[in-house]
Amino acid sequence: MNNKLLKDLFKEKSLRLSHPRFLVYQELSNVPVPQSPQELYHSLMKRGRKVGLTSIYRSLDLFESLGIVFQIIHGPNVRYKLCELEEHHHHVVCKACGEVVELGFCDISRWSKRVMESTGYEVIDHQFNFYGLCKACREGT
Repeated sequence: MNNKLLKDLFKEKSLRLSHPRFLVYQELSNVPVPQSPQELYHSLMKRGRKVGLTSIYRSLDLFESLGIVFQIIHGPNVRYKLCELEEHHHHVVCKACGEVVELGFCDISRWSKRVMESTGYEVIDHQFNFYGLCKACREGT
């Protein structure tokens, strides 16, 4: 997602794209690997960008709720990766190295229908992720 699409998304959702939020987004855009909030904080500080750790956590929570970042929980560590796909998608995560691959498809409509029929809920959203071992980690074991 580029800066214009980010600004358009915030405008569409009637959200304010504050300077700290924009800096966190830019920092995530510039790194190829998932980052923890602390790593983002230190990286921003090295660049002379003063963004509080609380602002980073709040920005990441907002970005996740908007579907533009993916939270990766690996044991006690939590990292965030900027999603490259703009439309609804899912992820597969390597449990050994933490690599994330975005899946550009979603076909769980039958599951959603079963959930609605069995619970009476109206399903309005879902999250579905796969976890396993990537090829490199499988071959390295």
